[in-house]
Amino acid sequence: MNTRQTIRCTQDSGFTLLEVLVATAILGTAVAALFSLLSASLSNARRLQAPEQVLVLARSQLNELLTASQQGLSPSPALPLDQRVEGRWNEQYRWEAEAARVPTARQTAPGGTILVRILFEAFWNSGSGEREKQLSLETYQLWQEPVRAAP
Repeated sequence: MNTRQTIRCTQDSGFTLLEVLVATAILGTAVAALFSLLSASLSNARRLQAPEQVLVLARSQLNELLTASQQGLSPSPALPLDQRVEGRWNEQYRWEAEAARVPTARQTAPGGTILVRILFEAFWNSGSGEREKQLSLETYQLWQEPVRAAP
């Protein structure tokens, strides 16, 4: 017995060419949007990397300057009182520091304790034609009033 079966194709099976093209266009748009988000995310990460790096460098340099001040009790050769010092980590990053007396109503005798405001500023250039950015750290310490040598 030879039985023959007829396979019938109906219009309901499969997708039309138009449906496939629309689905491909939607998928392409979604992939393009994901790549755009990834690019923006990487750009933001790169932009935020410099300030974080400057903060670490600034804290380290400020601690180094303050440690050199003989445990904060007297002015340091690295950070003289009422003078600005500056330095550079590399061509992109530089810093300035200043230790200044905080004015008080009383005159302090040489060798007495004074309150000193220490301002540390770090500057960096992102290199993309933008103006220089700045980070400021400020702290206060008690130092001894320097004894001035008699002329």
